Amino acid sequence: MRPDFRWGLAAAAALALGVGCAEPYARLAAPCYALVDELWARGHPWEIVRIVVAPGRTRFTAELQLHGYVRRSMSTATRAARVVGRVQVGEVVETPLVFWTLLLGWPASTLGQRAWRLAAGIPVFLCLEALTTGTQLMLPLAQASAILAGDPDPVTGWDHWSRFLESGGQFVLDCAAAMLIAAATGRHSRQTAAVMPQN
Repeated sequence: MRPDFRWGLAAAAALALGVGCAEPYARLAAPCYALVDELWARGHPWEIVRIVVAPGRTRFTAELQLHGYVRRSMSTATRAARVVGRVQVGEVVETPLVFWTLLLGWPASTLGQRAWRLAAGIPVFLCLEALTTGTQLMLPLAQASAILAGDPDPVTGWDHWSRFLESGGQFVLDCAAAMLIAAATGRHSRQTAAVMPQN
């Protein structure tokens, strides 16, 4: 099959999968996001209660929602604010669709090369999820902390990162990660083939 047809089919399949599986994927991944965000919250006066998929602000959308509390400081036991972080399920499914479509659809000379890509892709994918959806869910916690500290119009580092992701940065990160893995595993496969004894 010609490469342009293959990529067209891969893109169409990914789009169909994203439309049909965005909400189920978000529900399946919610416990993982909860674990990741618990790690992000360490060292901050933030308490994560739950991460769930719930109806969005319109009747046709669903959201991945983080429900949590913010205290004024780490030494304060009293909760000062309740927050809800929201990411639409269509955005949640963006990283797995873009990353895995590009990585697994990239031309490979052998089955072993694809296996190397899959093995290398799993930890990279988990890091991408933590850096994209995981951090976007945490944004209201950082904003509430800044407001409680006396900043009426806070723009935190979390805001800058979230704006970067929403302005196309998430797509760039997903593509760059997949391409780097494809390049690295392709080089590894060539080096392995070069040192194998010839019969």
